[in-house]
This record gives sequence, C-alpha cells and structure tokens, in this order.
Amino acid sequence: MGEGKKKDPLVFVKDPNYGWMPAVVLSQTADSANVKVFEYKDEQTITCDGGANASGFEERTINLKDYSHKVLPLQNVDGSNRLQAYPDMVQLPYLHEAAILYNLKKRHADGHPYTRTGDIIIAVNPFQWFNDLYTEKKRMYYSNRLVWDKDGEKDPREGMDPHVYEVSSLSYKGLAFGGDDQSILVSGESGAGKTETVKIAMNHMASVQQGPSSAGSNQLDPVVQRVVESNPLLEAFGNAKTRRNDNSSRFGKYLQLQFDNTEAGVMAFGDKSVSKCRLAGSKCEVYLLEKNRVVGHDSEERTYHIFYQLLSAPEAEKAQIWDGLRGTNFDSFKYIGNTTTKKIEGQSDAEHFAHTIKTLTLINVTGDRLKSMLRAICAVMQLGNINFKEKGDADSCECSTPAELKALADIIGVSENDLTLAFTERTMKTKTEEYKVPLNKQFAKDACDALAKEIYGKVFLWLVEEINAATCAEDNYKKKSVTNFGLIGLLDIFGFESFVVNRFEQLCINYANEKLQQKFTEDIFRSVQAEYEAEGIELAEIYYDDNTDVLDLIEGRSGLLALLNEECVRPKGNDFDFVQKALQQNKDSPCLIINKLDRMSFGIHHFAGKVMYDAEQFVSRNQDTLPTDLGDLCAKSNNFIIAANMDSTASNKEGGRSAPKRAKSNLVAPTVWGKYKTQLASLMTNLRKTQSRYIRCIKPNMKKVPVLMEHIPTIEQLRCAGVVAAVTLSRSAFPNRIDNSVVRFRYAAQWDPNKCPSKRTNSMSPQEGQRADIDAILTYALREKEVHEKGRVIKAFVVGKTKTYFRAGALEFLESHRLENGLDAPATILQRYARGFLVRHSWNDRIKQAMEDERKKKEEAERKKKEAAMRKAEEAKKQAQEEARRMREEKAKREREEAERRKREEEERKRQAELAEQKAIEAEEKAFNKEMKKLKEQVKQMERDLEAREKANLQKIKKAEAEVDAIESQRTALEEEHNEIMREAAKIDKAEIAQARKKIEESDKIISYLRKENKKVRDTGEQMKDDLQELKEQNNRLIEANASAGASLDSLEKQKKNIATHNAKLDDNLKKWKSQNSQLKADLENRTAYFKAETRIRQEYERAMEKIIEIMEGKCDDAKLIEDVSNAQMQCEAIAAQKGSPGLMSSDVSDL
Repeated sequence: MGEGKKKDPLVFVKDPNYGWMPAVVLSQTADSANVKVFEYKDEQTITCDGGANASGFEERTINLKDYSHKVLPLQNVDGSNRLQAYPDMVQLPYLHEAAILYNLKKRHADGHPYTRTGDIIIAVNPFQWFNDLYTEKKRMYYSNRLVWDKDGEKDPREGMDPHVYEVSSLSYKGLAFGGDDQSILVSGESGAGKTETVKIAMNHMASVQQGPSSAGSNQLDPVVQRVVESNPLLEAFGNAKTRRNDNSSRFGKYLQLQFDNTEAGVMAFGDKSVSKCRLAGSKCEVYLLEKNRVVGHDSEERTYHIFYQLLSAPEAEKAQIWDGLRGTNFDSFKYIGNTTTKKIEGQSDAEHFAHTIKTLTLINVTGDRLKSMLRAICAVMQLGNINFKEKGDADSCECSTPAELKALADIIGVSENDLTLAFTERTMKTKTEEYKVPLNKQFAKDACDALAKEIYGKVFLWLVEEINAATCAEDNYKKKSVTNFGLIGLLDIFGFESFVVNRFEQLCINYANEKLQQKFTEDIFRSVQAEYEAEGIELAEIYYDDNTDVLDLIEGRSGLLALLNEECVRPKGNDFDFVQKALQQNKDSPCLIINKLDRMSFGIHHFAGKVMYDAEQFVSRNQDTLPTDLGDLCAKSNNFIIAANMDSTASNKEGGRSAPKRAKSNLVAPTVWGKYKTQLASLMTNLRKTQSRYIRCIKPNMKKVPVLMEHIPTIEQLRCAGVVAAVTLSRSAFPNRIDNSVVRFRYAAQWDPNKCPSKRTNSMSPQEGQRADIDAILTYALREKEVHEKGRVIKAFVVGKTKTYFRAGALEFLESHRLENGLDAPATILQRYARGFLVRHSWNDRIKQAMEDERKKKEEAERKKKEAAMRKAEEAKKQAQEEARRMREEKAKREREEAERRKREEEERKRQAELAEQKAIEAEEKAFNKEMKKLKEQVKQMERDLEAREKANLQKIKKAEAEVDAIESQRTALEEEHNEIMREAAKIDKAEIAQARKKIEESDKIISYLRKENKKVRDTGEQMKDDLQELKEQNNRLIEANASAGASLDSLEKQKKNIATHNAKLDDNLKKWKSQNSQLKADLENRTAYFKAETRIRQEYERAMEKIIEIMEGKCDDAKLIEDVSNAQMQCEAIAAQKGSPGLMSSDVSDL
C-alpha cells in the first residue's frame, strides 16, 4: 500500500444464505454503501481474512437503513486483516451479532467449545469428546484456582480458558464463602448438549465439595453417589431419540443440590485447606413431560428409552416381570415399533437396562416395588395393542382384540368387564345428575391412549419422588441436627421453539422462556450497572427493552392464559372462539400478530422473534383430564403405582392461583396451563432468591458432525438463547469499548494538541493523565459526531477508569479516518528496523539452538539408559509375578475340582430324592385321574338331565304363548264389535253416558293389566332362558375346574352341591310360573266376561247418541250446534278406534 493511501474498512453485511458475510467498503453515502463481498468455496471456509482465501467477490449496494444507526458492523481483525478470536467476548472491540457468530465459529474450529460473555458461558456442542478438557487435573485446576486459592485483586478468571467448571466452581464458592444460594440456568435447543452440560457441572461440584486435597479420590459418600447417579436414571425414563438428538430430554427439570453450609462464615475467613461445605443431598422438580410421545412418535424417532431397555432385557428377567413379555421384541407393541438405532451414547439398550436396574437399587427400588413399576410400564405398552370395532351402530363399539384385553386386565389387576366398560362407556356427571353414554371406536381408542399417558406420567412422577426420597438431605444426611441447607440449583429446561407449525406445547415452552428471559434481562442489567459504576459512568446512559408486554399478553387478566382457561370451563368451548376472544380483547397489544388469512391462528412477538401459533386442539390439550371412568378403573388396580393419585404440582406448595373449576363435576378440571403457570411461578420465586449464572448451549449444525458451524441455525439459537439481547442491553448506550491504553496509541494521529489541548497536569497519576489525553484526542477527532441537546453537548464517547466507551457509529467513524493521514510510511520504517533487529539476533538464536540440541541429545541418551535398566527390572518383576500367579492358579484349580466333586455328590443325592418324590406323585395322579373320570361321568349325566328339563320348559313356554295368542285373538274380535256398540250407544242419556264412560275406563285398565301380565309372561320366559344359559355357563366352569390337575375333590363336591341347589331352585321357579299361568288364565276368563258386558253398554251408548242427534236434527234450528255434536260423535268413535279399545277419556267427550 502506498504512502497516504486510505485503507478500506472491513465490515459485515447481511446475507440471506449465511446470515452475515465479510466485506470491504468501497464507498459510502449517508443512506447507502458500495461494498465488495468476498465469496468462498463453502460455508465452513468463510472467515475474516480480508479476502486472502476468497475464491472471488461480488459488489453490492447496501441500504444502510437496514442496519442499526445506519452503520455497518466492523470486523475484529488484526493489522494483517486476520480474525482475532477472544475467549471472553466482552473484550471484543466491536461486539455485535456478526462478531459473536464469527468469534464462536473460529473457537469451535480450533477445538474450544466454551466461550465467555461476561458471566455467561456459551457452550457450542463439538459433537466429539475432548479428553483433555475433563481430566481430574483439569477439574482440580479450576476448583483450586477459583475456589481454594487466596483471592487477589484481579478477577481469578483472568488468563483462564472458559469452561463449565468455571460456572460450577464459582457457584460453589458463592455458597461456601458467601452463604448465598446459587442457581445455574442451562438452556438450548434439542441436541445442543444441555443434559451433558448439567452432568458435567454436577459431577464437578461433587468433586469440588471434597476440598482442595481430593485429587484422585474416587470414594464418594453413598448419598452423594445416589445424587450423581440419579441423573442417568431420569434420562432412561424421560429422554428419547429425536431427529435432532439421540438422547433428548423430553421434560424440564430443576435439580437442587443441598449443601451443609452451616460453617460458611468460618470458611470465608478461616482455613481453606479443608472443605466445610459438603454436599448433603438433592431434590428434583420436573416440568411438562412430553406424554404424547408415549402413544406415538415420528418414524425416525423413538419413544422413551426405558421401553427399549425393558424389551432388550434377558428373556429370564422379562418372564419374571410379566409372562406376556416372553419372546417379545420392539414390533410386538404398536406404541414402540422397530428402530434402526441400536446404541445410545455408545451402549446398547440391554447394557443400559442393566445399568438402570443397578441405579434403581441405589435408590432402594427393588423387589416387589421394582416389579410393580416395570409391570406398569408393560401395561402402557399393552394398551397400544387394544383395538375396537363397531357394535350395532357407529355410536357404540366393542373390543376387537379380546386376547390382548385379557392380557391387559391381568397386568393392571382389574376384571375384563370393568376394563371394557371403562373404554366403551363414559360417565357424565353434573351437579344434578349422572348418566352414561356409549363411545364409538375412535373415542374408545382415545381412551386407551389417555390411560397409557396417565399411567406413564404416574410412573415418572413416582420415580422422581423415589429419587427425592433417596437423595434429599432432610432424610439422608448423617447430621440430623442440620435443618437448613444451602442450595445450588441446576435448571435444565427446553429452549425457545419456533417450527413450521407451532401448537399448544410450543406456546407453553416459549412462555417459560419468556419468564426466564425476564430474569436474564434483570441479571444482565445488574451486571452492566455494576460495570458502569466501576468505570464511573452515569447509570442514566443505560437503555433497554424488557418483555413485559409479551408477558402481559400471555398471563394478564385478559391474556391468552385467562381466556383459554375460560374457554375450557365454558360449555361447548372451542378453539375458534378462544382465538377470536384473544384477538378482540388484546387487539391493542403491540406483541400480538393477527393473521387475517387464517382465523384459527395468531402470532406473538417474542424476545427471540415472531412465532405464529395454530390454535387447533388448544382447548382439548389444555384440559388433558382423565375421564372419571378411567380414574375409577385405576383406583381398582392392584398395582400401587397405577392406583396412586399422582400430581405434578404436589411438591409445589407456593404461589399461583389455581385454574378455574366447578365443584362436584367431572366436566371441568384444573388446566394444564394453569398448573404449569403455578409451577413456573414457584420456580421463578426460588430462582430470584438465588444468584444466577447462565450456560447457553448451541447446536452448531444439524448434521451433528464435528468442526462444522452453520451460520443461520447458529444465529437463530443465539437470538433464542438471549445472547444477542444481552449484548444489545449491555451495549445499548455504548456498543463499542476499547482499553484506554489502546485508544491513546491508536488514535493519537488524529489529534491536534494546539486546537484541543489536554488537561493533563503534573499532579495527576499516570492513569488520570492518560484519561485526560484520551478525552482531548477523541473530543477533537469526534467533533463532527457531537450532538447538542437542550443546551448541552453530548459527546460520542465516555472515558472510563480503564476503558473508553463509544456511542453508535463513533468507532466506525474513527476507523474510517484513522489511516487517511498516511501512516503506512512510518509503519514501513518501523518494519525495516524490526527486520534488522531480527536478522542481527538470528545468529545468536542459531548458536543457542545448537547448544540446546546437544544438551537434548545427552539427555536423550541418559534417558534411554535409564529406560533400559527399568525395563530389565520390570521383566524380572513380571517373571516373579507370573510364577506367583501360576501357583495361585494351581491351588485354585485343586479347590475347584474338590468343589465340583462335592457338588456332583450332592446332585446325585438330590436326584435320588426327586425320583422317589416323582413316583409318589405319579401314584397320587393315577388315583386322582380315576376319581376325576368318575366325576366327569356324573357331570355328563347332570348335563343330560338339564337338557331334558330345558326342553320341557320350552314346551311349557310355547304353550303359554299359544294361550296368550288366543286371548289376543278374542280381544281383536271384541274390538271389531266396537262400531256396532257405538251406534247403539246413541239411545243412552247423558247420565248413562257418564256411567258408561267410567265403566269403559275400568275396561281400559283391565286391558292394560292384561297386556302387562302378558309381558310378564314373556319376560318370565326370557328369564328362564337366561337362567338356563347361566346354568350352562356354571356347568362349563365346573368342567373346566374338573379338568384342572390342581383342583381339589372338596371343591368339586361343593360345586356339585351348588348345581343341585340351583336345579332345585329352578324346579321351584317352574312350579311357581305354572301356578301363575293357571291364575292368569282364570283371571283372563273373568276379565273377558266383564269386557263383553262393557261392550253391550257401549252399544247402548252409541244408539242413544244416534237418537239424540236425530231429535236435534228434527227440533233444533241451530245448524252449527247440530254439526258440532255430530263432529264430536265421530271424533269419539275415531279416538276409540285409534286406541284399539272401547274406553273413552274424559277429555275426548268434554265438548259433549
């Protein structure tokens, strides 16, 4: 570069494919810039190198209105235009989104997964294990340096590479020496490494708490061992393979490590050589288990690990748990299905199962309790194999897989009938009534799925309770006198989510992240506040936006939470009405997005970006209530876990109003969102009582391969993790900052001391004099960037005690003018002197190198000599050890042969005893079989007797039905005479009509009674059939009992007596029915005679009516009256004919 030539500034520009691309500014105006964007062969090779390794370039015109303050972000490069990567990004001169991306990319490529941003650790998943990062030596280095070494004036992290051990060490230090409860908040998307990060931090704290002299010690207290091992146990039941991660946590957890810090004050001022803050136990809270995964999952994913582990167990162990597991595999259960994934984290499912059982033993889950838990899991798998078919019509159904249903009833411990009714009927209960409705086959299958999710949720919560019982300090710590424990919380919770289709679960997750972002913002504000105070900068300079508007929209009095809960309570509440109410009542919210093309969706401006939600099934998923029938079914189970009443909020005693509900009704229950809000409120209350530290996990690429970093997904995760928001907040007033020493040297060439002299005086310290010079330099250089507001001048910079802070655009202005004064020529002169210095010293360096090489040769020869002597000694030692081993093996061999001889003799004795016992059993079996044969003949004779009686009963029933049919024929003949009777009744006067009407009413009652008696006869016949069928079923059961080799003769005799008793009862019933039939026949004859008399009366009544009408026609002049009377007569006759009886009701003749 020639002297005086301006050097073009290196910047970043936005790119739709790669987020940010490095470029160089060619020219610039107020609103646009002409830049040259460098092109590289692939995404991984894109870097900040001034285009040295670029394959080409493209000129673009950039609209500066798309950039903050109309300024292009500058690159962090050195004098050779090479990217400078910083372990602590607070040190970045230009801190913005693009700078964070390329700094992380450089460190990721160099094998440094951890980067610091103030008190935040950004952990980029390397998709490989770095052994040197997690050695015992590395653990002790961080714990000794940050915890046990004496505090100095400097930050102990200075000079240390960022690490998770840094966060765990500082958390322990804050509790042990400060007495303040701590919390570590780990977040990130699936596959970012949250679970592994939590395990690393927890294991390190278990190591740190042993003290500074615990290096190499692997002996952990049993309680501490249970605490450490509990995390993998939760993984087995709460983790699953997803498209993004083979071991993805499908629930959120807050693990509270409990420490005995009663001597925290002593540790703060006393001897640090011994730890007096020891890990005493732990407690765990869980949030939002993904229960839907139990009943269905993507074809490329898996359900929870425990299902595959159980099905991969040895056949002998599977048979001990449940006979139905014999010979089963993944394809045997529809909820599970086959999978191509054979190993998780390097181990097979069978190996994981052995480790899971071993860990369950640590927390005292053994014997019957272990078996009950595993059988409950078997019940979940079996529920997926139950199917239904239509029964009669589409509104009712029955089970189409009876064998599977029987197996399910066996594993749950309830009757098949109860199980069938719970699936195919639903009990509806209100304040005033209770009724049952049948379910179609789809609703019945949904009931199976609901029960499966409920049972697995119970198993998971029960396991969490067992872990807490085995690890909590209150019950397990050896010092029973300690009641108050210090806490270090580890929060492993799902990160912000935004998919193509976002539903109810995503809204819950993002709501939790909004709550955590609120606290994150508060903590970052406090750290920025502390920094500004330390640098002597006014706090009024800090400006930032919080997410209060978003939280008001979600959880306000008329927010989404309240409206959704209201819709769940309202009869016939639905998703569409919820969306419309939400849009109407929150239309003024700046965070609400209205989709005019889809009235079933809405959007929210979250802190991490815009998210559109599909409201389909919001109401049903928010209810997530187990029907009463299924709840009652669970209560009948003989499995104590299934029968238990588990509640995920049971351990959460604080805060939060319960969701709206109605008393004494199973139509309304606390909502999912309401319970979740209560959990979150308790969590946030607990977190605000602690000093929080943050670990943000990043998944660098979706291919899960080492080294590669994809720009767009990484940028989205940085935004979702709040890292960009934290940077925006921390640099809201001053986006850029540089150490004072660098500013003094870097920008001195742009200063004219005559026009703007420094205020330095001899009485000032060197630091104060330096700040005075910087103030003069920048006042002159940035005079064009000054702003006049309300009579005062606002400069574009502020000089702090150690750093200089620049407002937006100020540093870019300085950089663009820094090289305009021809500084390349002085640089060339400096380079000439430097090269001469290097040449002059090169000879001395070569001499020193030769001497060093000679010394190394001598040391190498000496080392080889020592190694030869050591090898010789080692060989002699090995020979002695081999001889000793041989003698031990011979002795062991003799002992084994003696033991085998004794074993063979013992087996021979047992065999002889078994033969004798077998002969005795065979003799008993012969006698038993003989007796059984006799009993079977008796049963066959009884069956023949029953068949004969059944035939006789059927003949009697047919005879009774014939008699009833004859009576019906007589009644029909009588009805045919009805019309004739009606004509004769006209001759009867009104008094006689009234009397006749009463008699007719009595006749109706008689006929109605006869019909009822007829129906009773038919019902009695049907009952006889049912009794006969019941008798057959009892006989079949008796035959089955007799066929059983293990049934006793006493039981058979008792059943025989029961059959005889039942036959006697049946004979009594037959006699009773015969007597009733005789009585009915006699009664029917009496009623028939009475009916004939009534018929004659009706005939006289009709004749009287005809006479009355004839008289009226002859003597009455009112034609209308005559017509009304005639119509009334015809109406009476029509009613009588329609009713099929001669009786008339009072209302029928009221007009007469």
